[in-house]
Amino acid sequence: MNGTITHQFGRAFTGQGVKNIYSDLISEARKVYFIKSPPTFKLSDLFKQVGYHYVKRGYDIEWFYDPLHADTIEATFVKGSRILFIQASHPISFEPKFYGTTHHVVSFYEAYDENKLREHGEFLREKTLHSEQWLDKALQTMTNAKNLHDEWEVPYISGMDWSGFDAQAEALLNETFTTLKFNKTPQRTHRLMGTLTPEGAKDYFDSLTKGVKRRIFIKGYPGSGKSTLMKRFAEKAESLGLDTQWGWCGLDCNSIDYVWLPELQTILFDSTSPHEYEPEHAGDEIYDVKKFRDSNEANHISVDGIVARYKEEIFHATEYLQVYSTDDETIRETLDTCVNNFKWKEIEDHLLRKIDNSSVM
Repeated sequence: MNGTITHQFGRAFTGQGVKNIYSDLISEARKVYFIKSPPTFKLSDLFKQVGYHYVKRGYDIEWFYDPLHADTIEATFVKGSRILFIQASHPISFEPKFYGTTHHVVSFYEAYDENKLREHGEFLREKTLHSEQWLDKALQTMTNAKNLHDEWEVPYISGMDWSGFDAQAEALLNETFTTLKFNKTPQRTHRLMGTLTPEGAKDYFDSLTKGVKRRIFIKGYPGSGKSTLMKRFAEKAESLGLDTQWGWCGLDCNSIDYVWLPELQTILFDSTSPHEYEPEHAGDEIYDVKKFRDSNEANHISVDGIVARYKEEIFHATEYLQVYSTDDETIRETLDTCVNNFKWKEIEDHLLRKIDNSSVM
């Protein structure tokens, strides 16, 4: 029987800069293949081939997508055996630590024609410098949006019925965990819920939660304690020996958007814009925290201006990412014309034979 494929992002453009979870994923992995090359679209095809190799052998995998380019994969993670194949050059720069044991380097640099690189060198340099300016503008605008979102929370924080909030949270913990206790050290993993892309905000909620028995949709205003609740939920689970997965926010990288408990097949999820979903399956439920803050007309008037400015900043950040994405696409396509395809396939085939002959998948 074939394994499953989960789709998600490995990077996000946040109010604190570009965040990725690849360092955590490298630590989570038992074996890592660091794939080195100049910026390219060709590695995405390799990661797909590797993914299908394991899926056909019954392994579940995760594909991590480039937030700039739809359907472009920059890492494949094989669950269970915990093998990671990751694009480890710009814009994701990672170096191996454990040479000769669990970390392996596969370099495609020798597949590039030096003469062709020199021919395009000045154009690539100018295009790279131009693209970096647009990325800087996008990230600064995301910082502005994050600051406005912080302002948006203020009117709702004051006046919250925190005692009622805490009582409901305690009831959720008691209901979920009852008398559970596992005699093991819990494992915490990290993922990203979604991010802003050149096409707007995007997430992979459907892929992340397919087959989950219990999905808890948190509904609440900004600043109503949703992230704090999820962290409390996760920490309680860990105190009982349960594994957790923390899904980090694509705007504020200090905040989380979901907590997933694989052993209980339960996910607690911030179901508010820009990733607002409604229950649709048996086992889905709404967890309402809006009721702990009376929202009147004065509240809405006080935040209307903030919300309008926030949406404008997100709109401009999206525009800047579109320009950056176009430049990045041109850079990759130009570099791909410099590839010796025969040499590239030779390196690629060597890697595929290596994993095919591996005694431990």
